[in-house]
Amino acid sequence: MKKIYDVIIIGGGVVGCAIAWFLSRFNLEILLLERELDVCCGISKANTGIIHSRSYLTPETVKGELHQRALPWFPKIEKELDFHPLVTGALTVAFNRDDLNYLKSLKKIGKYDDTEILSLQESQILEPNLSDRIIATYYDPHAMVVSPFRLTLAFAEGAALNGVEFQFNRLVEGFDLKNSKKIIVKTPNENYEAFFVVNAAGLSSTKLAQQSGDQVPTLSAFKGEYILLDKENQGFVKNIIYPVPSLVSKGILVSPTPEGNILAGPNFESCYDDDTSTTFQGLNEVRAGAQKLIPRFPFDQTIQIFAGIRPTLPERDFLIFVSKKYPGLIHLCGIESPGLTASPGIAEYVGELLIQQGLSLKEKDQIIFRKAFPVFHDCDWKKREDLIAQNPDWGHIVCRCEEVTLAEVKYALNMNPPARTMDGLKRRIRVTAGRCQGSFCQMHLPSIVMNQLNISIQDLLKSGKNSNLFVGETKKVVNAHATPH
Repeated sequence: MKKIYDVIIIGGGVVGCAIAWFLSRFNLEILLLERELDVCCGISKANTGIIHSRSYLTPETVKGELHQRALPWFPKIEKELDFHPLVTGALTVAFNRDDLNYLKSLKKIGKYDDTEILSLQESQILEPNLSDRIIATYYDPHAMVVSPFRLTLAFAEGAALNGVEFQFNRLVEGFDLKNSKKIIVKTPNENYEAFFVVNAAGLSSTKLAQQSGDQVPTLSAFKGEYILLDKENQGFVKNIIYPVPSLVSKGILVSPTPEGNILAGPNFESCYDDDTSTTFQGLNEVRAGAQKLIPRFPFDQTIQIFAGIRPTLPERDFLIFVSKKYPGLIHLCGIESPGLTASPGIAEYVGELLIQQGLSLKEKDQIIFRKAFPVFHDCDWKKREDLIAQNPDWGHIVCRCEEVTLAEVKYALNMNPPARTMDGLKRRIRVTAGRCQGSFCQMHLPSIVMNQLNISIQDLLKSGKNSNLFVGETKKVVNAHATPH
């Protein structure tokens, strides 16, 4: 008999997974459908990873309201998901009097007792490498940074532990009604039935909304390019350093990451939906923006460049609403910055909309808390010795740059949801993410993955469908394509 779900969530980004985690605390049958082979493969995977404090709320907007609503959730996220953002603090810099007026507005919006406007000299005590052209900064000690993928994965793991089902490689093509009560979610693989559906499909959300007969403005896609420095520079920047934002974006900033790297970016340029290419012009724009804040920014230590996409509506606000044609269908469109920060607030709000549409939310008697798997790189020597004594795989280093062990690789391949691509491994445990970018560990990883998943070498994927790392044995491939004499 075909299973009927209470709720189907479309999209495995940070918002979709946050909704799944939030709803998993209730007695519901929940399914999350994702078009890619893993969570966090779209908008969520490439951004600055900043948990913006109250100072950076956008007043009188939906995004501002949900941003504010989300902040009290982070202590609960730390407790229930064993996920701990890195508290860095933030400096927003002023180069002129107009900028200084903006800094004063941040202090009014934030309403914190411990934020302050600092002189250049005071600011350089916190960040010695700041530009001498800066006249003042607004210091907010509450700002935090996370790995966007690891936050998304923590939501997904927490949801899975509490019964949420995940299915990947499921492209949702549209909806239909059954008996005026159930919504049929159509995919090329099969159709699914649910009483309620949440469309959190990122860049595809407006298309799905339009296909369902709802009037939604067309999304515009904007690309932001980033430059990532080697961990050798850990401590060069300790706080998030913002410029005063423009009318279209928060500007090119500089930030530490939880893993110890330094990140610069993003710029802001119009693009096609799937354009995550980097350009000479775009990266030069990022360099110029970072050097305006920190003139001696060490770009010679760059180990990675990448780009992410933002889905933007004309109003530059979140659009979250119930479908007029399908009363149990909720659309989430235009979830751009601060979508990462706002994700638990969005999840809570979606829960309220579902209640209004008739869904009964009865809390489970017991909620299973996630326990994070140990990160060998972060363990002290005593902890490392204990882990190796328990399992020799902890003593087998697979990735030298990030000190990733065989135990961690095996865990990532067998967790729920599991890694099924090389990039999935990279984002979970940082294998191939260090200085050599996989030059060492990619010689060893294929055989480990093949053995663990019982697949052939031709089935190894880098990031998604049709991203095969190998096509066959060299001699056989060469001979097959050789021109006969």
